[in-house]
Order: sequence, then C-alpha cells, then structure tokens
Amino acid sequence: MAGYGARKLIVGVDPGLNCGLAILTLDGEPILVESHRGWSLSKIIERIISFGETTIVSSDVSPAPSLLERLSRKLNAVLFEPAISMSIEEKHRLTKLYAERYNVKIENAHELDALAAAIKAYQHYKSKFEQVDAKLKEIGDEISPNDVKDLVARGYSISRAIKALKDKGSEKPPILGPVISTEEKMREIIENLTRRLMLERERNRILREANRELHLKIRALETEVESLRNALEKVRSEQVLQIRREREYRKLYEEIRVLRDKIAEQEAQIEAYRQALSRLQSLSGSESREGLILLKPIESFTREGLDKSFKLYNIKVGDLVYIMDPSGGGSSTAENLAKRGIKAVIINGTMSHQALEIFEKYHISVVPASELNIRWIDGLPYADPNDIKRLIKEGKTISSVSNVESLKDIVRDYLREIMRWED
Repeated sequence: MAGYGARKLIVGVDPGLNCGLAILTLDGEPILVESHRGWSLSKIIERIISFGETTIVSSDVSPAPSLLERLSRKLNAVLFEPAISMSIEEKHRLTKLYAERYNVKIENAHELDALAAAIKAYQHYKSKFEQVDAKLKEIGDEISPNDVKDLVARGYSISRAIKALKDKGSEKPPILGPVISTEEKMREIIENLTRRLMLERERNRILREANRELHLKIRALETEVESLRNALEKVRSEQVLQIRREREYRKLYEEIRVLRDKIAEQEAQIEAYRQALSRLQSLSGSESREGLILLKPIESFTREGLDKSFKLYNIKVGDLVYIMDPSGGGSSTAENLAKRGIKAVIINGTMSHQALEIFEKYHISVVPASELNIRWIDGLPYADPNDIKRLIKEGKTISSVSNVESLKDIVRDYLREIMRWED
C-alpha cells in the first residue's frame, strides 16, 4: 500500500459491460474521465492505482452496487453512496457545470454517471476539506493537507487526524466509519427532495401559464363571436332597398358564414386544447408511482395505433413505450416512433426484422416484456426503471440479428420434420 505523501484520489465508478471511470483530486480537480468495455475488477484497480492512492470510491446510486463495495475493500478506501440515488437532472446539472469549468470532455452516459458520482462525493466532503486547509494554515504545520483529508474522510476529526499523523509516522490508521451520519443523510435527502419539488413546481407553473393563455384565447373568441352576432343582427334589421346595398348585404352575410365556420373550428380546437390539457395534467401526476416509471402504452404497432397514443399520452423525448402488439409495424412505423426521441421500447410478442433495424439505427433498446415485472395501476402499465436499465446493461434486448437467427432456427426445424416424415 502506498504510504503518506502519495496523491489521494476520489474515484467515481459506473460499473457494467461498459465501465465508466472518473478520478478527481481531493481538491476536486479532474485527473481522468474515461470508459472501457469489458473491464475486470483487476483491470479497474490497476488503472486507478497508476494515478495514486484512493481515499473515496463513489457511486451515483444508493445502495451502491456490490462491485463498488469489493473495489473499496480492495483499495482500502471509503465507500460513498448518496442518501438517495441521483436523478438524471441532477447528474446532468452537476457534470455540465463541472465540464465547463475544467474543460472536461464527456463521451457517453457511462462517463457522465461516473463523473457525477465523483463530484457528488467531493461536494459532500468539500466543507470538511476546506476546514482542514484553514486549520493547517492556522497552526502553520507542514503536515500534508491531503493526508489529513484522507483521515477525515475515514471518520477522524481534524485534530485527531493531525495527532495521528504526528504520532504514527507512515503507519496508516484504520477507517473509523461510519462516514455519513443519520443527520447528514436526512439533510441530503431533504435537499434532493426539495430540488425535485422545485422542478415539479416549475412544471406546474408552465401548465398553469398554458391554461391561462387558453382562457385568454377563449375570451377573445367569445368577444369576436358576440361582435359578429351584433353585426349580423344589424345587417338583418336593415332594409335592403338598392342593388348596391343588396350586394353588400350578401357579401357581408357570406363573410359571416365563413367566420361562423372558423368559430366552429376554433371552438372545436379549444375543446381539443381542454382535453389535451386535462390529459397532460393527469399524466403529470402519473409519470412515476411507488418507485415505478410509466410505460406509455401503444395498443397496435400501426400508423393509427401510434397516432392514437401520441394524442392520448403525449409521447416525447426520453419516454419508455410499451407496444402490446408489435406484429404489424415495419420500418416506416418504427421510424415514426424513433423520431420522437424515446429511450427504450418494451414489446409483448415478435417484432419485424425491418423495425428492429430502425431502432438499432437510432440506438433505441428493444426489451422483451417477458423479462420485466409490469404492473398495471389505474389502467396504465408501470415497471421498475432499475430493472430496465439492468436488462439493457446485461444485453437482454432484442436485435435484428437475433431475430434473423430465430427465423433460421424455425426453418431448420421445419426441414428436419419434413425429412423425418419422408423417411
């Protein structure tokens, strides 16, 4: 094990088939952000120790994956996990600000998750680390600040860490633990929930603003209708004595007819807006329940089926969709759905090879419904987002290649059966 004086590290890891790795100093400066496919635990350790000695191994989810627990034990490091799993919005916000400040390039989602985990750990210990710097400056001691911060992260008070370093020399004291108190966990949970509440309030404000604008349009149209009715009454009450006035009257009457048609169309559009707003308000409160995420349903994989679901469920960027009958769709149907920017497709049955190729083209995972525990709540399907993420990471998805191989197997079985009957 490296002794005191070695560079101390905060290591964020996103485990999986594609492993993301982010390494920061204890001052929060970037050393490395990268990802590799098929990395073993020994390879990850070898890569990390080439940069220094690990103080903290950090996860972006809570509880941390077992691989991170093993990694922290192997590296004799503190395992940091957030009080609650980081949301996608929080990870994007943290990494965007950090990347802009340090000019860090993030290549993929695995690197983003690893960097977000490392930044989250640094922010948790930042106040304590700043107190260490202030204390060493105050007493004028030449002890390495990183060595003191290393012990503070392991559960020591600042004064006890300084004393331990003076007394023990190069022998490393053990981790005291636990690092995060119940009060700190509760505070972090409250902060996360507060941020999420602010986001929901902002969404609600936007919906209220849209509703207000629709009401203003309704009032303007009602005023226009009343104005047209008054004009019509005035025209009807007049005596048309001259040919010119008769022509003018007919022209005005025709204009009123056209405007009536427009009013009818606008009233129908207003009603459609009201219904759409009602559905949006209903869906806004149903996006997630009991830790589950909404799978926006598509009854049939046809143009009509897609149009119906687009109107009913407002399918948009980042949504998960559940195709209950995927048999009818081809490449054009898949292209129409893929361009919505959906995250993944769950199917109940067999999908055409052409459709699968389109989803592969847009890097959209196709997950078999048989691999998920789908729950129906108030007539809508929900699933655990972690299960979906796990299936995608484990490669338990459907591809055009596997579909072709399945068809080949069916043909081979059929030929064997024919040959057996001929014998």
